[in-house]
Amino acid sequence: MKRIEAGDFSRDSSTEWEHELGDIGKTINDLSENVLSLMNQRIDDERQKKDYEYRMLQSQINPHFLYNTLNSIKWMATVQNAPGIAEMTTSLSRLLKDISKGTTSLIPLSHEISLLQDYFTIQQYRYGGTITLNIETADPVLTECRIIKFTLQPIVENAIFHGIEPKGTAGTISIHIYQKDNSDVCIDITDDGVGMDEETAARILVQDSSAGSSFFREIGISNVHKRLQYEFGNAYGLSVASSPGNFTTISILLPFTQEEITHD
Repeated sequence: MKRIEAGDFSRDSSTEWEHELGDIGKTINDLSENVLSLMNQRIDDERQKKDYEYRMLQSQINPHFLYNTLNSIKWMATVQNAPGIAEMTTSLSRLLKDISKGTTSLIPLSHEISLLQDYFTIQQYRYGGTITLNIETADPVLTECRIIKFTLQPIVENAIFHGIEPKGTAGTISIHIYQKDNSDVCIDITDDGVGMDEETAARILVQDSSAGSSFFREIGISNVHKRLQYEFGNAYGLSVASSPGNFTTISILLPFTQEEITHD
């Protein structure tokens, strides 16, 4: 026990005798190994979280220069009567402004939806209006729930590039926000794209894969899942349901939290 107190958590088999005191020694060794395992897991979790934050910071390239450039493009588009360009630059400007403020903070779901709509506006013009986004909320108060910034965007991006685009026709993404068991908040994001088999659906939550665009290239579905679990606990995160040739639904489960969470 003094050895463990000094920080040595390695197993000492010499104390595991074949009688009652040996049982105590074995129990202490088991406890020591469990503590070491938990410490290593915590260190690994923090390392992955910091790595994610670093990736996000990489996308914050000279934001003020980009703001000024986009505002100039918007002004020129308005003068030349090109409302589509003006709308796209406005949406992109708002997205970049939010990125520059940081990406790890918890924000109201209503704000997250606004960010998603700015992103989707850009994609709609890119695809010539062939994709549609529908958002349905069972109760407006649910949009006050706190969520990690840029949680919805990578999932919708994945739906566009891996669900709808391979289909080769127009597609729709539907978002349904509702309360589950009168406590947690569930967000279902469904696309009517090509779908996937069970094996692929299970794999996307553990593989560090990303969508095919250049907006958040390094952020895959598994990354979103890990971020939610780091923040809210293992009971929360993502789940996937899909039918090949029909649809894919990625569900987000969140605690109904309206106040900013602070961690010790």
